[in-house]
Amino acid sequence: MRLCNALWHLIAVIDFLNRKFLEIKKMETDLTSVIIGLASLAIFMLPIGYYQLHEKKKTNDAKKQFLKRAADIGFQAGDFEILRNSASIGIGKNHEELLYVNRNQYHLVELTDVVNCSNYKNHKKVGSENGVIQQVGIRIKLRKGLDVKLSFFEGAEGIMIGDEHIIVRRWIDRINAALKKLEASVNV
Repeated sequence: MRLCNALWHLIAVIDFLNRKFLEIKKMETDLTSVIIGLASLAIFMLPIGYYQLHEKKKTNDAKKQFLKRAADIGFQAGDFEILRNSASIGIGKNHEELLYVNRNQYHLVELTDVVNCSNYKNHKKVGSENGVIQQVGIRIKLRKGLDVKLSFFEGAEGIMIGDEHIIVRRWIDRINAALKKLEASVNV
């Protein structure tokens, strides 16, 4: 009887150890799957992280350039925005001026000289090739009969325009609001 009980306990211990071994082996498989999954996730996220870092650097550079240009010409920046094409646009704190900076070029517009502003969209052929450039932006008509075009998007035909039309409309509304504030302050 003792021998039978000892044998029964030995079989129970072997069965217990066998189950634990299978659980450990199953955990190894799960651990391998987890490591492969994490490595795959890292491989897919690396380019996205690099792109985000690059875009943030580009935005910071455009912001520094806008603020430097504003300081150089004595423009006190109030509300401004960095656009996707790395250009920047802003209205002065006193709502009398509009500054647009794109790379090394800039436009400073006195809002008292503005007759109206509207959005524009251009298609033009470039060189002898069939390449077509598409532009979206704001056209500002001045009292002196001049037009100032501020480009918010410029790209080859077929490149998808994002929400630039919405951004253009928002800035037209901001310019018109600043014009109304100027008219109100002059009439008072």
